[in-house]
Amino acid sequence: MAAAPTTSIPEPLRLPRGSVRGIIALIVTATYAYLLIQGRPVPSVLVNSVVVVIAFYFGSRAVMHPPTPAAAPGQAMPAGLPPTPRRTKVVRGLLFLGFVGLAAWFLRSNPTWDGIPGDLQAILEVLGGYAAGLTISWLVHRRAHESTARKRLATIARDIIAAGALALSVYICIALAAQQATVFASRAEDALSLVVTFYFGSRVIGH
Repeated sequence: MAAAPTTSIPEPLRLPRGSVRGIIALIVTATYAYLLIQGRPVPSVLVNSVVVVIAFYFGSRAVMHPPTPAAAPGQAMPAGLPPTPRRTKVVRGLLFLGFVGLAAWFLRSNPTWDGIPGDLQAILEVLGGYAAGLTISWLVHRRAHESTARKRLATIARDIIAAGALALSVYICIALAAQQATVFASRAEDALSLVVTFYFGSRVIGH
């Protein structure tokens, strides 16, 4: 008995895949930017939503692109996964340019870190952590496939980064839970945010 043909479920509102998600991300971020420019307080739920948007568009590529399995002896290499959709790249680019432009807007009158609103500082720290992790990972992996020695160096670097991220995360979380002083003084929360986003960003190319 032949199996019934399967039909794919259409995308929401019949829009291209990821369009609704991208529109929501841009609307949330635009509202966040508008409130900052107007000097009005930004609700915490809006800040959290922007963090989620950044986490998805700047830290999810590793989830979307797992490593391609090696071919068995005598078999052809399996086809790799398709590249990141162009719409995702466009949204990611718009978000990045938007945050850079927003920071530049506030730095015009006060070209120091304190000249940037606290709500924007938190977002820039998250974005900076992802960018730093992505850059370091790219430097580690860009030529790792060329020789066994380079592959070993990349493996060692990945182990060091992972061990450091684990140790710092445990140390800061225990200190926060026990209300103990840390080497980061009053910036423990910022340090934890940087460690987490750095490591998640480093895994983008690490996969």
